[in-house]
Amino acid sequence: MADAMSREERLSVGQEHELLNALKRAGISSAEASAVINSKDNRLARRVLEVIAEETQDRVAEYERFFDAQIATLKDRVVPEQIVEILQNQKGPVVKKASDLPAGRQGCDGDGNGNIPFLPVIKPAYLGYYGLMPMVRNGSKEGYPDLNPAAITDQVETPDGLYYIYDVEDGNATRGKSPEAAQMFFKRQKRSPLTAAEVVNLCIITDVLSRHSVWAPGSRYGSGVLGVPIVHLDGGDRPWLFRGYFDRWNGNWGSASCGSRDAQ
Repeated sequence: MADAMSREERLSVGQEHELLNALKRAGISSAEASAVINSKDNRLARRVLEVIAEETQDRVAEYERFFDAQIATLKDRVVPEQIVEILQNQKGPVVKKASDLPAGRQGCDGDGNGNIPFLPVIKPAYLGYYGLMPMVRNGSKEGYPDLNPAAITDQVETPDGLYYIYDVEDGNATRGKSPEAAQMFFKRQKRSPLTAAEVVNLCIITDVLSRHSVWAPGSRYGSGVLGVPIVHLDGGDRPWLFRGYFDRWNGNWGSASCGSRDAQ
């Protein structure tokens, strides 16, 4: 009877593989994950699988709602219908990728309490900075660029066209650091600095400017290496894209970053 029950409760190879990956995503070490899988009482492993499945289902539902809210924001800002449609059609792959991120990187809803799971990026090639910045709002006040968009160059490689970025940190983690110091921090964390276009899109989708200004250390402004774009509130509290300097810092300015980028 015991042998029959053991054979009945034993996990399949596929289930073991699924459980191992899920436990690793949850931050469990390989040794601990193997101990659960190899336990003589497979009821524990099965229960872990059930809990993980329930949590994954809840997370997917949460991210689907968050995705729909982002699309609603783009529509509210009167982004052209063709652009919205292209981004909206990526819902399935985007939500799946975000849901598979390790625990602690799965994000929140962009309220400043954790990393943002994903964010759509509309590059200036589509609408230009003069088209994108008015979509950045502080209450009823629209943003504007106060620099030469042609002088902005990216220092990191980004996908062509419309794309999504994942595991987005809005700059709170590097408040008080210069873009120069933030770059070294990102290297240690194996993260990528956001470009000017990505920071503008971050400010369109979230209310980050109500908390702090955002450097775009993935871009430079002008012919040297010292100019760095930043989105800030001007003296009249309007969102303002202008240039700061690579070695400057302010306690209310932070450099934004992401875990990865994905062309769609």
